[in-house]
Amino acid sequence: MFKRLEEPTILFISILKWVVLATIIGIIVGMGTTLFLKLLNSSMALTGQYRYYFLSIPAALFLSSILVRYLAPDAGGRGTEKVIEAVHKHSGNIKALVVPLKLVTTVLTIASGGSAGKEGPCAQIGAGLSSIFANLFRFAEGDRKKLVICGISAGFSSVFGTPIAGAIFGVLVSAHFSL
Repeated sequence: MFKRLEEPTILFISILKWVVLATIIGIIVGMGTTLFLKLLNSSMALTGQYRYYFLSIPAALFLSSILVRYLAPDAGGRGTEKVIEAVHKHSGNIKALVVPLKLVTTVLTIASGGSAGKEGPCAQIGAGLSSIFANLFRFAEGDRKKLVICGISAGFSSVFGTPIAGAIFGVLVSAHFSL
């Protein structure tokens, strides 16, 4: 009799655990990416008032590249590729400095007229915040990877406002992770 109750109970507790954790990560990442998007919109509105704001592109790109090179090389490149690499090669460990650095360098680049997207940085910010959360509460390696995937999904979906697309993106990352 206990064997019949044991498996459904464990399954229920596991599902409940991940619903709670995914909700917490979604709230944290949602607040982080909201801050990023608000700063980005404000800075674009500020620089957009000037007729030749795009002349600041070389200075902004130089400053961004110096910041990334010397403070957090993991923040360089495309955000989505870096977080998938972090899940596969580094057990979901992402340095805490990546989050504010990616935020600042992306805002600098886009506000000055540089060509960059918001999706990769939001995914990287979400993954970084999830990794910080996992480090703070000392999650095991497998759970850390799952939390980072939740963070990637939350960041991706927050920039587009499409939670289903974010969930599918998370499933694709985790499917690639399990291969």
